[in-house]
Order: sequence, then structure tokens, then C-alpha cells
Amino acid sequence: FCGASKPVWRVLGMEKKGRRRRCSAVGKDVAADLNGRIPLYKSDWLTTDGRHCRRSGVFKIASASLFSYISSILPAIVIGNILDDQTDGQLGLPEVLISTGGMGVVWALVGGQPLCIIGVTMPVAIFTSVCYKLAEALDAPFLPWLGWVCIFSGLMHIALAIFGAVHFVNKTTAFSCEIFGFFISVTYIWDALVALLDPIITGKDLDFDGTYPPGTNDTVAYDELYKTQQRGSAFTNLALAGGTYVLCMAFHRAQRWRLFTPGVRVLLADYAAALSLGFLTALSYIPVVDDAIGDKRLDVPDDNGLNPSFDRSWPVDLSAGAEDPAAELIVESASNATAAALEEPLVLEAWQIAASILPALMLTALFFFDHNVSSKLAQDPKFHLQKPSAYHWDFSVLGLEVLLVGLFGVPPGNGLIPQAPLHTRALATVELQERASGSGHKETFHSVVETRWSNLIQSTAVLCSVFALPAIAVIPQGCLDGVFLFLGMAGFDGNELWERMWLMITQPSLRARELRFMGADTRYSRVQLYTAIQLAFVVLVFVLAKLPYIAVAFPLLIAVLIPCRIYWLPRLFTPAELDALDPPEPPPDSAREPEPMSPRAEPARPSPWPDGAAEGGGLHLGGSSTLSEAHQAL
Repeated sequence: FCGASKPVWRVLGMEKKGRRRRCSAVGKDVAADLNGRIPLYKSDWLTTDGRHCRRSGVFKIASASLFSYISSILPAIVIGNILDDQTDGQLGLPEVLISTGGMGVVWALVGGQPLCIIGVTMPVAIFTSVCYKLAEALDAPFLPWLGWVCIFSGLMHIALAIFGAVHFVNKTTAFSCEIFGFFISVTYIWDALVALLDPIITGKDLDFDGTYPPGTNDTVAYDELYKTQQRGSAFTNLALAGGTYVLCMAFHRAQRWRLFTPGVRVLLADYAAALSLGFLTALSYIPVVDDAIGDKRLDVPDDNGLNPSFDRSWPVDLSAGAEDPAAELIVESASNATAAALEEPLVLEAWQIAASILPALMLTALFFFDHNVSSKLAQDPKFHLQKPSAYHWDFSVLGLEVLLVGLFGVPPGNGLIPQAPLHTRALATVELQERASGSGHKETFHSVVETRWSNLIQSTAVLCSVFALPAIAVIPQGCLDGVFLFLGMAGFDGNELWERMWLMITQPSLRARELRFMGADTRYSRVQLYTAIQLAFVVLVFVLAKLPYIAVAFPLLIAVLIPCRIYWLPRLFTPAELDALDPPEPPPDSAREPEPMSPRAEPARPSPWPDGAAEGGGLHLGGSSTLSEAHQAL
């Protein structure tokens, strides 16, 4: 298995009686992916550079595991609290941790590209909340109905992979990837700012709604005192969030410093999030600060262990006629006036199972774009990865995982943005090179530790976090929001949409030097039009994702970006302009006849961007291994 030298179809006996020819139509791409990755499976575990296990690589694995754990667990806590509120306690933090950790462990073991980080995303939280409202409208028990949504969606994933539909992802050029990456970053920043500024600006959650202490005579004065304390807590968390964000960004870019030795700067950059979060959390326990924060620390369940959010078994009964496992919870949370009407539990009916196909299609559309873009970003050519991709096999594995989580009543997960490409960056050796113009430095990446260990370690840690929830509860809410701001801003680095947006307000005399990646025949007015179209799509997707009920359709709008790029943009821009702004994708690698691969690594792929075109340790959204030829031609 680890050292297979024959093509997968020979191992499976598909060369007999014309079966290999039939395999070329069905399952060829999955088999080709396996043929490329199986010979390298052993090196994924035993080496750090494809040949040897070096100490520097082990240190990289440790730092990347810790960084990925922090960037996964903190969003999981927020998403768990959102789902607990939106689903009336039927889904919460335990389910999100089980899904994120469990799917990540399976992915690290059998996924084709282990650098991609798997977890429950904010778009999935939006989708799950809409499914809860739809289940209420259909009088369907939520968890069994969601289980069927996941089952149908998982089967669709596997079918798309087997029939080669994942080739369509090669149509996702930088136009679509930049928009989606920008949308994810804006969502992170928006959620953090709303949590920080809402209590200050609108006074949300400042009113006292509890029981007055014994002996309280002047309730009006007590209410005013409570508001003052809560407002002070909100300002304290705002200060902690700002401090966490500033420290994270400073340490993240520590290799640009002149302080300390190069080894110390690398260490600070590798552990940026952990150091910042630990320092600000410790600072929050200074008595004055602790009193100001009050109860504004992470809200996690009190009990430990692998227990669901309410009293039920992990496997969910999905058979027609199955009763709602949350029937008692619904009655307990309902008002006395409606409790009598809820005494009869909801029952899953056959037509409700059939109706779950439509939201399953929406979930498949979301994951088809979201996961594959996340995987592409984690394998961006600027990282110079040595091992091949496995998009079709990966999507079939994701489909199997989505199917399984439906059986246990937990939300599905997929590739995380920006965590996946930031994970690859954490495993890379980063060097600073001065720009040819002398206007700063750019980061270059090499020697990425292509391993399964970091993903396995961080996923196992997330899974085990269900036993350590009280330890997580010591983190202030403001520090969590600061990490969200960091993840959002880190996702902008290298996104050309972000760079072109700022160029629109840049001094015109300085603009030409910053547009060196453009073709000589591209007028700046065309750049402005292209940027405005992308920003309009970002706003449209963001607004649609925030609307109740309609939000379930926002994955379709994301999928529409691909045909818009193929059929609409060529009517607005010349081929030379599109080649400069959005270089074409190469033909899919798996379309060629697969050949046996030796465990020897492929030559490093050159970065597709000219000198200084995409500065930063961030994410270049889109791109391919042959785009350098297009830029050289320009």
C-alpha cells in the first residue's frame, strides 16, 4: 500500500476485459488521484522533506499544529454558540467540536491532500440555521431532517467525484477565488466588530433581566449601575481585542523586524497567535481588568465529556416515522401557552425526507466551491509544493464524511478559509526578499513540510477539547474577537482584490509602480471597472447570506461566479485585459493518462507572480502552476 508502483487500476484489476476503458469514463479521476498519492503515503508520516525526517521540520510541525488548533478552536466556539442560539439548544459547541475534530482526524488519515484544514465554517452555520427554520416550517424534526440533508449531500459529493465533475473547479480562476476569499474575510471581521461594538453603540444586552439581589430597594439605581458595569466590560473587551489583534499581526510579521536573532524572529512568527492569546488572557486576570471584564469570557457548557447539547443518544434515528429526539427539550423551552400544543412529538414523514433533497443540493453547491477553493489555496503554486493534488479523491472523502456526520446529528464541515492556506504557510520556510523597486520586501516560500502529522495533531486536540471546556472558558471574549480580526485581515494579504481596492484611493503618481503585474496595454479605468464588479459581488453575497430563509440560496450565487467569468466578463473586457487581470487556468492535470508515480518528489514549481506582485505572508487567491508562462508572455 505505501510503496505501490503499479497504477491503481492494475492493483484493482481494472485492466481486464475492457474494464480500464470503462474506468476512464467513471472513476478514472479518483483512481488517478490515488495513483499519485498512495506511493507517497508513507513519506507523509515518516519524512519532513520527502526523504528525511529533520529536526527543523519537526519544529515546524509543532508550531503549525498549535497555530492551526487555535485558529480552529476559537471560531468553533463562536459557531457553537451561534448554533445553540439559532437552533434552541439542539446543536451547540459539543456538536461543532465533534464534527470539526472527527472530520479532521479522518481527513488527516485518508485524505489526499492533508494540508487542507477541515471544520465547521461560518457559511455552514448560516446554512444550518436556515435548515432549522425550514424544518419548523415543514413540521419536521430538525436533527433527523438535517441528517437526511447530509446523507443526500454526501451521496451527491461522491457522485460528482466519481463522474469527474470536480474538473469544473479548474474554471475557478482568480476572479471567483478573490471574491470568495474576500467574502470570508469580511464575514470574520464583521462578526468580530458586531460583537465588540453592538453593546457600546446600540446598548444591546446592557439591560438587567435577572433577579435582583435580596435587599435591593432602588431597582432603578441598580439597573443604572448594571448598565454602567456592562458598558465598562464592553470597552474592556474592545481594548483586549485591539491588543490581541495588534500583537498577532506584529508577531505574524516578526521576520521583517531587525530586533533579536533570525531564529527568535522565526519563533515569534510561528507562535504569533498562541503568544498573543496567552499574553492578553494573562493580562485580563489583573484584578482591575478582571473586575472590569465581569462575566464576559467565553461561554462554554459546564459539563465535560462526549455529551450532546441535550439528553439524547449520538446516533439519530432517521427512519420514516421516527420521533423528534428533541421533543422534551422543545416542551421545556416553550412557554406555558404553547407547551400543551407540543406534547405530541414531531414525527419524520417520507415526504419530508424527499423535501430534504433541495437543501442537500444547496449544501453540495456550497461545499463544491468552498472546499475546493480552500484546497486550491492550500496548494497555491507560491508554496512550491512537491507532492501532487487529489481533488477528486478528496471530494469523495468529504462526501463520505458529510454522510457520516448526518448519522450522528452534528453539523457538516469542509475546508476552512483562511485556516487552510495559513496552515501551509506555517509549515513553510519564509524568506524576505527586497523588491526590485526598493519599496519594501516580499515573502517567498520554500521547503514546505508536507506532512499529515500537523493536521492530525490539531484535529485530535480539537476533538479532545470537549474534555477541557473549563480551561477554554478562561479566555476573554475580547481576545476571541481579536483573533477573528487577525484571521480576517490575514486573509486579505495577497488577495489582489484587496490590493486593487486600495489602489483606487492611492496617489495617482504612485499607482504605476504598484501595478507592475498589469499588462502594458491595460488602462487603469478598466482595472477600476473589474475591481468594482468584484466588490459588487462581495456585497451581494454578503447581504444574501445575512437574510433569513433566503440565505439558504447563497451558495448558488457563489457558484454563479464561474459562468459569469466564462461568459459575461469576455463581453466587457478584451482578452489581453483578462489575461492581465485574471490569467486563465491550465488544463486539469488529471485529464491526462495517469502514470505510476515514484515516491521521488517532483521539481519545485515556480511562483506564477512577477517580482513583488503579491507581497505578504497571506493568501494569493487563485493561480496555477503554469500561470508564470502567461505573465512572462505579457
